[in-house]
Amino acid sequence: MRRTAHIGFSLAEKLKAFFSEKKKSESPMVEKTYEGTDDQFFEATNSNLRTILKLDDQPEQIEKTERYKKDLKRYGTRSKVIDVADDAIQKKRIKEILPLKEPAKNASEKFDTPYEKDLKRYGTMQRVIDVANDDPKRKKKLNTLPKDFSKAAYQDSLNRYKLRDTTSYSANPFSDIYRDFPKLQITLSNNSTEEKDIQLWGASKHLSINPPLPQDVQDHTVSASITIPGGVYPQGIAVNPANQCIYIADQLSGTVTVIDSNNQFAALIQLEPTFPGFTSPVALAVNTTPTSEKYGYVYVACSVSNTIAVIDLSFHVAAYINTGKRPLAVAYNPVNHFIYVANLVSDTVSVFDAETFAEVALSPLATGNDPIGVGVNPINGEVYVANSLGNSLTVYSSDNTLLTTIAGIGQYPVSVTYNPSNNCMYAVAANSNRVYQIEAGSHTILSSLATGNKPYNSFFNSYNNYLYVQNRGDNTFTIILPDNSQIDGLSFGGQNIGGAFNSFNNFIYVSDTANNSINAIGYLEESSLLSFSPDYAEIREDLKNSPAIVEHVKFVVTGQERLNSFRLNKFTPTGRVHSVPISFEQFASPQNTLNVAEVTALAGTIIDGKMNWFFKLPGLHTVSILVWFRQFETRSILPFSNYQSTNKTQKS
Repeated sequence: MRRTAHIGFSLAEKLKAFFSEKKKSESPMVEKTYEGTDDQFFEATNSNLRTILKLDDQPEQIEKTERYKKDLKRYGTRSKVIDVADDAIQKKRIKEILPLKEPAKNASEKFDTPYEKDLKRYGTMQRVIDVANDDPKRKKKLNTLPKDFSKAAYQDSLNRYKLRDTTSYSANPFSDIYRDFPKLQITLSNNSTEEKDIQLWGASKHLSINPPLPQDVQDHTVSASITIPGGVYPQGIAVNPANQCIYIADQLSGTVTVIDSNNQFAALIQLEPTFPGFTSPVALAVNTTPTSEKYGYVYVACSVSNTIAVIDLSFHVAAYINTGKRPLAVAYNPVNHFIYVANLVSDTVSVFDAETFAEVALSPLATGNDPIGVGVNPINGEVYVANSLGNSLTVYSSDNTLLTTIAGIGQYPVSVTYNPSNNCMYAVAANSNRVYQIEAGSHTILSSLATGNKPYNSFFNSYNNYLYVQNRGDNTFTIILPDNSQIDGLSFGGQNIGGAFNSFNNFIYVSDTANNSINAIGYLEESSLLSFSPDYAEIREDLKNSPAIVEHVKFVVTGQERLNSFRLNKFTPTGRVHSVPISFEQFASPQNTLNVAEVTALAGTIIDGKMNWFFKLPGLHTVSILVWFRQFETRSILPFSNYQSTNKTQKS
């Protein structure tokens, strides 16, 4: 019986390599590898053929424990993931995975293939004799390989020979992808015990991998240091909800500086008298009632000229109001629409109508010794005055009736702030380095909390519901949580008496008098509890401009928990999000001793600036993500004529 001749393995691979190289040269795709080198799988044809057919000496059996150890060595350990981008080394792959164990057969089923019959007749399992041409009379002599590797010759070969299915180089079905496609690798580590939301890509929307949460105050950072043009020695700060601007009182230059919510200079308002030091603005308050005719007006306490300067929304001084001697604090009461001014030398509080600027009946109100701070409870309109030398608080009702005097407020109380997270007032005692919590209804002291050195101003942050106390002595914050637990020692530049939270951009603004500047404190772009590959930002920007088509994605995770809640999100031009959920349980790797997922569902998707991958990374877990892809240069997908004409225009 005549046997059909088979095309040689060597010829098939040479032809395949020849035409694949030709195809690559004509393709607009750009191969790019960010780290590591491509796996080299192709060696001498005859050597590979003998290895694939298990013709050389190999161990008859690989113990299960040895295979597991080798898997760990190749992919990682239980506690740490190694760089797996270049794991598919040919010799190592063949040695450790091949040969596959031959299935056991019954005696009647043995030697039922031509190869096994030849094996029985001409050789043994230990050493196989070359039987390709052992019987020229019975076997057809193989034709000489053609020297012409043109397309016509290749087609002629297909017509003359019957191709056979060749055994793959590896037991891994994705080995061809590993060999033929460029790849990138990103490693993410969740250093916290809590599960973290991860967002990859999305460069057009400036998405962070994992932005800090509001309570992650350790991730505060000075996002901008704003120099005050023309202003000297900044003090009090206030945020105006009417125009979302920040107002700063410049004490030694007699001016008020205005910056917008983008931290850009907006205006410099000169107060009277203009001679430096004769006005001395130190504190500000804002009319926050939207229904008021004077909504957004700013009231500035001028400590040397003994006046309140009223600034309208056009950044002009609308009026000057006379006060007592040495006004150092001012507050707006949204319940009765009055302005309260603490006069240090007069030991009084002046009260004015915020609409008419006229002083109201019963004004000025008596206080303790050296009133230096004023705080208002916006719920019931009660006013708390900090008597610095009296070590007490004087409390008035919204109708300006004296309610009580609270003694025992440490040494030198300087400011009082309402905390809406627990409906309490907090008084800062500068010389005692403490903050006193006062129950709003009974006016009793509930607790005393330690602070940093020389605390002065405090303000409430509505983004995380924390109270921030500014410590001037050591330039730190003491942050008080609603349950009175606290975070100490965070430092973000110089501290003075000015500080405020801007709810329109979630920035904290503090005055740095030593440098005549304002520090805008925001959050880091990425959570400090997450670490990731340093070249991720570069890769993301590159793929934003030159999109990549995904061929395959592998996720290698340390620990027992799998990634969950994976979604492929696409952002439409109208702002909508098209989301496709993907379950990792469907793509678990056959390497069952490892937490590996070969996510074939992502094949054919595009990575650009208008999409992202979302998933949840368990606490104390690390994931290495390998992506095999083809990348396009943007110009390669444009019509050649348009690109050529544009290029000529630019050169001319």
